[in-house]
Amino acid sequence: MSQDPTIRQFEKRIANEARADQKNLDHAVKDLSSAESTHNKSIKTADKAQHNLDKAIKKEHKAATALNRAHHDHEAQLENQRTAEKNVALKQQHEERLAHDLQKRKATVEEWQHRKEANEQQREMKLSQIHAQAASRAGSLDVGGQGVDMVANEKMHATAPVAGAAPAMGPAGAPA
Repeated sequence: MSQDPTIRQFEKRIANEARADQKNLDHAVKDLSSAESTHNKSIKTADKAQHNLDKAIKKEHKAATALNRAHHDHEAQLENQRTAEKNVALKQQHEERLAHDLQKRKATVEEWQHRKEANEQQREMKLSQIHAQAASRAGSLDVGGQGVDMVANEKMHATAPVAGAAPAMGPAGAPA
C-alpha cells in the first residue's frame, strides 16, 4: 500500500471493486450452478412426464383393446342368446306338435279299446246265442227234426251285421 492518501483511497476503492466483482462473480457462478441444477431437474422432470405419457398411452391402448374385445364378446353373447331363444322356440313348437300327436294317438288307442270291447261283447253274445240255440236244438232234435230249420236261421243271423257295432277292421286298419 502506498503512503499517498489519494492513491491509498484509490487502491481501497479498486480492492473494494475487486471484492465486489468477485462477490458478484461468485454470486453469478452460484446462480449459474443453481440454474443448471434446476435445468437438469426440469430435463429429468420432462423425461419423467414423457415416460408417464407413454405409459398412459399404452394403458389407454390396452383399455381400448379390452373394451373392443369386451364389446365384441358382448355382441357374440347377444347373438348366442338370440340363437338359444330361437332354438328354445323351435324345441317348444316341436314339443307341442309331439304332444298333439300323442293326444291323437291316445284317442286312437282309446277308440280301438272301445271297439275291441264292443266287438268282444258281440262275440260273447253270439257265442251265448249259439250255445243257447245248440242246447235248444239238441232238445228239439229229440222232439221232431225241426233242428235243421234252426241251423239255417242261425247262419242267416250270424252273417248279418249287428246294429250299432263298429265295422270289422282288417290288418292295415281299413274296413274288412
